[in-house]
Amino acid sequence: MARNTAVVSISLPQDVLAQLNQWAKLERKSKTELVREALGWYRQWKFRRDWAELRKEGEKIRKKFGFKTEDDLYEYIHGD
Repeated sequence: MARNTAVVSISLPQDVLAQLNQWAKLERKSKTELVREALGWYRQWKFRRDWAELRKEGEKIRKKFGFKTEDDLYEYIHGD
């Protein structure tokens, strides 16, 4: 049966490791669970940041071409 996980070795400053150990004890979770959770939070943050940047670029393009509705964009792309 194949493993669903992999062991990863990382280097952390001693103070960060001490915090990780302290948080794990306080939260009653393993260090693995905390790192997994932190990566999930990072993934969500990055998605929101990237989505916000895409929306900002889309708004610039909308203003540049004077689109008022999605139909205006569709018409520009596909023509009549």
